Amino acid sequence: MMNTMQQDTFTNDSNKDGLCGAIRSNNEQVLSELYQNNYFKVERYVMDNHGSIAEAKDIFQEAFIAVWQNVQLNKFSPESKTAFSAYLYKVSKYKWIDVLRKQKQKVMVPAADVTEQKDLNLHLHEPEDIYACLVRKHFVKLGKTCKEILIQFYFHSLSLHTIAASRQWTEATAKNNKYRCIQQLRAFVKTEKY
Repeated sequence: MMNTMQQDTFTNDSNKDGLCGAIRSNNEQVLSELYQNNYFKVERYVMDNHGSIAEAKDIFQEAFIAVWQNVQLNKFSPESKTAFSAYLYKVSKYKWIDVLRKQKQKVMVPAADVTEQKDLNLHLHEPEDIYACLVRKHFVKLGKTCKEILIQFYFHSLSLHTIAASRQWTEATAKNNKYRCIQQLRAFVKTEKY
């Protein structure tokens, strides 16, 4: 007979390590709850600091994935939802400050210094660019799923909603997988000296 402790999201058999275990095992219920419970605070911060809702969504998504990766890699082990929320807010805040700093400087960044996913998307369409050549060279190293997702999104202009539906994923899962594929491709490119 299952008691209430076993029914708790953070203490059932598949998540013996509590919140960290739930995050590491990609428990959709827990990730969704953490996502929904923290988004509006970040949106308010970005909006109060000269940003738009679209920018807030981008910043929050990037920060959430960064925090998720840190938990996966044991770089951060939240002991509670409050600790997770505080860290996520801090990462979001620094990411937004970085965006504002870049907007203020308005400096053109060489292709070799591209660090954002959006910038990578732009470089995928510049065949003369050395960065684009490296992207194409290392693209073949990606797994089948990553190749398909990136081709569908960047070259066939399919929405994340469409990609998610074709794979029976949630849209958040599709977005996370696309981001991970981009990060993997960037890691391959960074190994090159150019």
